[in-house]
Amino acid sequence: MRRNFSVDGMSNGEGTGRSPRVVAVLGGGGFVGRELVGRLVALGHVVRVGSRNPEDDQGLARFPGDGRVEFIKASVNDAAALERVFAGADVGINLVSIMSPDVQAMHRVNVEGARLAALVARREGVGQYLHMSAIGASLASPGNYGRSKGAAEHVVREVFPEAVLLRPSVIFGPQDSFFNMFALIAKLSPVLPVFAPKTLFQPVYVGDVARAIVTLTEPGHEGLTVEVGGPDVLSMKDLMAFVLEASGRHRILVSVPGWVAKLEADVLEALPGHLLTRDQVAMMGVDNVVQQGAVDLQALGIRPAAMRSIVPDYLKGSVCESWRRFRK
Repeated sequence: MRRNFSVDGMSNGEGTGRSPRVVAVLGGGGFVGRELVGRLVALGHVVRVGSRNPEDDQGLARFPGDGRVEFIKASVNDAAALERVFAGADVGINLVSIMSPDVQAMHRVNVEGARLAALVARREGVGQYLHMSAIGASLASPGNYGRSKGAAEHVVREVFPEAVLLRPSVIFGPQDSFFNMFALIAKLSPVLPVFAPKTLFQPVYVGDVARAIVTLTEPGHEGLTVEVGGPDVLSMKDLMAFVLEASGRHRILVSVPGWVAKLEADVLEALPGHLLTRDQVAMMGVDNVVQQGAVDLQALGIRPAAMRSIVPDYLKGSVCESWRRFRK
């Protein structure tokens, strides 16, 4: 996994962290969180990681740098725990969200939790605050997840008007759940299904997302809504062809009609791991790309990494390796 957390050459859109700050990160042990925490430690900041299972996040303390990591057991729905996370923090970042067939649970975390976290951060005097949203977040989204993210944006800005909203497209990196899932299917099946073959995606590297967060939590970016995607805009069918190429597999691409995808989702979302849900099928019908005119990575001075420079390095492993990465 590429881990370049040195502060050298961070003029590429990344703040230099001129003075150490206390940065509170909810969800710091997740896919994006691990990348972000490493960069913040390298910059010398004190990173306070709030998570439900801090015992699982202890590896974050081993990142090199002049900063350090503190761990607090917290949930986005626990006001008292959130007060401990944000007390005395200069920066607050909420990376927590879930995609689940349980609509009530999703609302509780993605909307109610987002509101409470922003409210407590505001009350504790946090100066800069960033909420991780998603491209496609909208109250008019065809999927429950997209609607929950749209509602979250509304409630966050309601209680913390200066909050930054960051909307990434599909995020890739060695522990991603997108390319690894389809690579795993390609390794186990003679065919690779293609859902919503014409829908466009703009995958963005996890390191670039973390770099954008560091930049956006420096003073001067308050109130921005930023959409981040990589340099490649591809249809789902082209992405699946890329997965086969990157993983070194020769498989038949089979386009799956929408009605068949919905039937498959009815079954798969009830199984452990929720490999495919009805909500995902609904959202795959909408392009997932940066809107024209949006503030993007280039506006932050960040040149996004291409998929071809990173993805093949981690897709060519064994079935077991793909499964472990997918389940992280």
